[in-house]
Amino acid sequence: MRGGRGVLAGLLIGLTLLTGPAGTGRGQEPPATPPATPATPAATPAATPASLPEVTLPQPSLDVLRLEHDGLVVPYNVWFDWLPVLRTTPDGGAWVFFSAQARLAEGFGPRRLYASRFDPSAHVWLPATAMPGGTIQFGPAVAVDSTGVVHVVYSDRAADADSSISTLLYSRTTPEGAWAEPVAVAPDPNAGHQMMPSLAVGANDALHLIWRDQRSLSPEARGAMPANADLFGSDLVDGVWTAPVPLGTRLEPDLNVGWPHLAVDGDRLVAVWSAYKGSNPEDMLTAVRVDWSTRPIADPSGWATPAPLLEPDRREVGGRQIDAKTDPTGGVMLLYSRYNRNSTDIYLRKLPAGTTEWGADQPINSGDFGYLPTLAMGPDGTSYVVFNAGRDRAVKIGALMVRPDSGGPYPMQILTPAESGLQVRAAATASADGQLWVAYLYGEQGSNVSTEVRSLRGARTE
Repeated sequence: MRGGRGVLAGLLIGLTLLTGPAGTGRGQEPPATPPATPATPAATPAATPASLPEVTLPQPSLDVLRLEHDGLVVPYNVWFDWLPVLRTTPDGGAWVFFSAQARLAEGFGPRRLYASRFDPSAHVWLPATAMPGGTIQFGPAVAVDSTGVVHVVYSDRAADADSSISTLLYSRTTPEGAWAEPVAVAPDPNAGHQMMPSLAVGANDALHLIWRDQRSLSPEARGAMPANADLFGSDLVDGVWTAPVPLGTRLEPDLNVGWPHLAVDGDRLVAVWSAYKGSNPEDMLTAVRVDWSTRPIADPSGWATPAPLLEPDRREVGGRQIDAKTDPTGGVMLLYSRYNRNSTDIYLRKLPAGTTEWGADQPINSGDFGYLPTLAMGPDGTSYVVFNAGRDRAVKIGALMVRPDSGGPYPMQILTPAESGLQVRAAATASADGQLWVAYLYGEQGSNVSTEVRSLRGARTE
């Protein structure tokens, strides 16, 4: 695990998809920490939260997720560059998705996307099995509708070769408990690398999707790097994905996008993403700002002109340091941090239901933690922020809880206080009864490889 800034830099945009044993830290992370970005003054920089001590509560016993290959449970290495995804279901169950390689007698298996279900009747995680598709699969977006059907969109590459591009596939759970045959969401010979999907469920269980795509660019720009890309959107109507609609993100010729988030707010969609300016991989390491847009659900082509939401001050913003979720009580909640080489300052900001003006920043906490944060929303509007706490070889999973209209303080909890080794890169979600579920990667002390996905059910934050 690299230091805070090193951890973040290459994860901001998704430069390449390199080969090698999963879990080594290659692929998205740069070989060295780039120089700090010159300060860009902001008109009204957010106040820095006061640093608070951690509070350690007794936590529930952890679960270790197993992986099945050809009917046998085998050891595995997690593809370290991609965070797991965790969702609960209405029946009290849950699903975790993660990319990994089975460790076999003959060597490493392909990098597949695996899915593990928590069986609420047996109270156990079932062994993770590979999703249908090609040799390399990664970056899933997952949504659960009101009937408990799990919908998944993920990037799929037919071969482990530089010439193979990533295509978005869609699948869902069937009544028999299997996965439906995957279909391509938006195939096009000029689509290039399709990555970073974000999926949301609207009224009447309608599915809405945005993702990063290269179809609007020249062959030269597509071939230069996957980060040369724009955002597109589509809806699932009568079982078929509609024609892709651009979100209008390329406001300048060299303005690229990464790490989009899609949320539903009543009868509209809200999208938030990071913007990167430049034409080479080094330019893609630091976002120049965070933009946003909205669209009426009834009008697939009605995306508003993107507008700035966050800009750097003396600290950086964007990339994997933001998340956005629908607030069950109305509106959309944004989680973001401003960070430098030494610490992060964590904030929440809410877009009230149906409005076009975001609320004021709510400072949450500050310190050497908050890296790679994820946001989970409880049914009462409580925000759970889960993240990497610490750096180098001393990394745990930390969490903050913010109740609606509370004034703080918001002490940090360490969710993995008694575990040895590294606990990193968490996914989090809140169940219908307000329980916090967390999944994270584990690696043995002194190792660069993550060899397990672990889970906490009912993690305590107070």
